[in-house]
Amino acid sequence: MKFLDLFKKYGVVFILVILVVIFTILNPAFLTGRNMINISKQIAVMAILSVGMTFVLLTGGIELSMGSGVSLVVVCISMFVTQAKLPVWVSMLLAMVIATGIGFLNGVIIAEIKVPPLIMTLGMQIFLYGFTYTLCGGLPVYGIPDSLKWIGQTYIAGVIPVSALIMVIIILAGYFILSKTYLGRYFYAIGSNEDAANLSGINSNRIRILAYTFCGFLVGIAGIVMLGRIGSGQPSAGDGYEMDVLTGCVLGGVSLNGGKGNIGKAFAGILVIGVLSNGMSMAGMSPFMQKMVKGLVLIFAVILDSLQYVKVRKKVKIIA
Repeated sequence: MKFLDLFKKYGVVFILVILVVIFTILNPAFLTGRNMINISKQIAVMAILSVGMTFVLLTGGIELSMGSGVSLVVVCISMFVTQAKLPVWVSMLLAMVIATGIGFLNGVIIAEIKVPPLIMTLGMQIFLYGFTYTLCGGLPVYGIPDSLKWIGQTYIAGVIPVSALIMVIIILAGYFILSKTYLGRYFYAIGSNEDAANLSGINSNRIRILAYTFCGFLVGIAGIVMLGRIGSGQPSAGDGYEMDVLTGCVLGGVSLNGGKGNIGKAFAGILVIGVLSNGMSMAGMSPFMQKMVKGLVLIFAVILDSLQYVKVRKKVKIIA
């Protein structure tokens, strides 16, 4: 179990260093300032979503509908602006309200009706993908104004992407909530031992609903950043993002069993996924091979998480 302890502390850093070395050998252009900036743009959406996923995972839940939620936000804003002729800021606000509402609905049904999070969010994922494609007829929505594109395509001082700056602000906000406030402790408490949390006066249902609602809010922000990056209302914009985010979070040490993890390590896991995706693309690997590798990484991360959980249960038995 010493390996598990070492991996828990430094594993993500080791993996990141190894990947950087391998991809730099395969393609020297990988370790350049330009490509590092590209990676920061590529992981911005995932990193924003990872903050929401971390909050949900800490409560012992899971969120599989965030990718489809991003697609819905992208298409909604595009249609609001180009077809309904609404102002950009109104379109963005309405889309964020929709995304937040979906998160709230997920939370209420999971917390109050006790529907398993996996089933609820998977069902919502399927519904949202179908609804999004129906909404736009399965075709991209073009004609997006430049005022929407600047979020994903503009640089501050010609170097720092606006999307990366938004990513950093969201990460810092999530870190502050979880590590510096009483509210943040509540998310850990109900994920570690919900019964004990309830006995101490914490309303676990309310905290769980809050986690999913906050996650929905971040889906809205991620959708806006995504739209700015791709510049059109693509109904497939968020395809697969939920699994990349989940892989990054678990790889970074956020436990699927709840109560363990933090924003910093989750971001480190997302950085690994971003470096892996970018490096494989630069190395000329096919999209199908890339999916295989990402699947193996997810399996590896879940196995390590499960082994740590088994270790904890054995200790509990010994104490008992």
